[in-house]
Amino acid sequence: MAAGAQGWMEELFGDREIADLFTASALFASFARFEQALIKGLAQAKLVEATDAVRLIDQIAAFNPDPAAIADATLRDGVPAPDYLRQLRASVVGPGSELIHHGATSQDLVDTAMIEALGKAGLILSKRLDDLIARLAALAARDGGNRLQAVTRMQEALPFAASDRIAAWQTPLEELRARLTRLKEQTRILQFGGPVGDLRALGDQAALVAETLARDLDLRWPGHSWHAARGPMIAWAGFLSELTGALGKIGQDLGLMALRGEQDIAFSGGGASSAMPHKQNPVAAERLVALARLNATLVSGMHQAQIHEMERSGAAWMLEWATLPQMCEATSAALSTAAGLVGSIDRIGQFTGDQQ
Repeated sequence: MAAGAQGWMEELFGDREIADLFTASALFASFARFEQALIKGLAQAKLVEATDAVRLIDQIAAFNPDPAAIADATLRDGVPAPDYLRQLRASVVGPGSELIHHGATSQDLVDTAMIEALGKAGLILSKRLDDLIARLAALAARDGGNRLQAVTRMQEALPFAASDRIAAWQTPLEELRARLTRLKEQTRILQFGGPVGDLRALGDQAALVAETLARDLDLRWPGHSWHAARGPMIAWAGFLSELTGALGKIGQDLGLMALRGEQDIAFSGGGASSAMPHKQNPVAAERLVALARLNATLVSGMHQAQIHEMERSGAAWMLEWATLPQMCEATSAALSTAAGLVGSIDRIGQFTGDQQ
């Protein structure tokens, strides 16, 4: 989570499983995979001898960076890659070691690491979304025939089935689940462009190196760098905000249903009040609304981060790092919260007596 989101706030707005994907150790492990795959690509292009490549790859695998030194250097360099590479070059020796990171740049390392982390986050989100959809389907099977009072523009409208309201929650989630599968595939792309995005240092071997690098990392090579074109990151941000918005709608509805009383819904559990012991506050529903509004706020920051000047922007890049992991955490936290909230519903609507 962002600075300040510690202690009780971290538990409300964060998600530890997602946070682990964006830690320094995860970042450096991705850096190592990139540099190993790059050596394989250079060997494929005959720029490094095959036997030398094996030794270099083994040394990169054994390398343990100093995270504290990299953190300090990042305040100076604005990116963790330069000091990571300084340490790596001091550790890896022998023929071919001078070609460590050859043809690449810091952004290739960091963007590829972010793409890898987002892909892993997508797997976690997929599982949680599947679980939530299954819970909603079970709720519809159990209580869908009950009657509810529809509410339009904050006024009672007409009676309808509880399944109608549940479907209004479930259908958007099913559509988002299908889109998540496509999003993961569309954004599974390598970042590789070198200092100014043209891979000039690799000459006519650039495509071969890039394709080998991508294949080893299980990514796609789009045929060009995308240093200043942030479409993949914007796509993730938009999706995450839309998903938490759909979950926030569920939270908003359930909170209002709790206010309307037993004719709408009965819950087990609920949050305590410091002053009114009789209350069971719909905290999980409130949390869904807050997380949706948080991501709705953060997505605007991602659109700001889309604006890179010339071939690379340090300022826009930093804003992206501060924003997108936080959006991933908020989304995963919202999915877990929604699953627990749906599971706490004892009854939705009023039993009519005519269900089969």
